[in-house]
Amino acid sequence: MYAFFTLIAGACQSAMASLNGMITSYLGMFGMSLAVHVIGGLLLILYMKLTTREKLKITGLPWYLYSAGFFGIFLVATSSYCIGNLGVSVTTCLSVTGQLAISAVIDHFGWFGVPKAAFNLKRLPCFALILAGLLIINLS
Repeated sequence: MYAFFTLIAGACQSAMASLNGMITSYLGMFGMSLAVHVIGGLLLILYMKLTTREKLKITGLPWYLYSAGFFGIFLVATSSYCIGNLGVSVTTCLSVTGQLAISAVIDHFGWFGVPKAAFNLKRLPCFALILAGLLIINLS
């Protein structure tokens, strides 16, 4: 089930980035990012009020956890900007390459509280195949 949701999330990410690229032509990169985050925040608050009755609490976190907001804004702004210049496929492939590299480092060291999954030579052929596919798509 998690793999299915992740697959759907990936599809949504590409569709979202494409739409955000179109919004950028109207509002500019930062205006688009603000609009998307405000609309998303309002919809999330509405959903929480209607379904979970959960109180929204955004205080009391360690200071570094707020950097997730920066990463979200950076992801939305840069992917939307790059899609207009590189196209959806190339932008997505380059994004996946970055995700693959940093996820291996995060797993290896167990950063951010994730279980450690040491990088070993058995994983190298898998990563090489994925990177080869990404290169072929990007260079075609």
